[in-house]
Amino acid sequence: MEERSSDAEDIVAGILADADAEAVRIAAEAEAYAAQSAARAADQAATIAREAAAKSEAQAAVIQADTLAKATIESRKRSLRLQESLSGVIVERAVSTIAATVAGLGYRDILRGWIVEAAIGLSSEAATVNASMNELPLIDEDLLRLAATGKATRLRRVEGDPVIGQGVYLLAEGGRLAYDNRVATRFERNKADIRKLIYKALNDEGSRV
Repeated sequence: MEERSSDAEDIVAGILADADAEAVRIAAEAEAYAAQSAARAADQAATIAREAAAKSEAQAAVIQADTLAKATIESRKRSLRLQESLSGVIVERAVSTIAATVAGLGYRDILRGWIVEAAIGLSSEAATVNASMNELPLIDEDLLRLAATGKATRLRRVEGDPVIGQGVYLLAEGGRLAYDNRVATRFERNKADIRKLIYKALNDEGSRV
């Protein structure tokens, strides 16, 4: 009876010893896994931090480039608006100055030059010459003869129905081609050159500041 009791105790003791060993093993594995997990988490955190920093730098660079591009565009827009405004002011003053010359003694020569220029541009055998109500009386046969000298174009002044705006308007025989040489149209044709002059003047002035 006592021998059986001893055997049972030995079995229980063995089981307990195995349980303790298993518990130690499980605890060791758990500790190792925890350490590995902590290391992985630290690596992941460091990677995330590096990626976040790189992303932040990239985003900052994009924002900076975008801001610079917008500032450049806005500056360009302001410059164009200024050039357009100055162009309008200059043309207005020039138109007023030219309009004041109609009553001058040399204005017939100006008209003749405009007629010659228009006749060359039109390149027609015959054309009618029109102008504003104040200018038509200045365009007589003598002026047309002088304007047509050395050219094949036959010029004739229209009777009535003057055009609006200072300058001359030539219509080729047959009415299919015309050359508008009025002051407003002349300025429009030279708008690009006017803007170039304004741009150069503004930049030369800016470089001296």
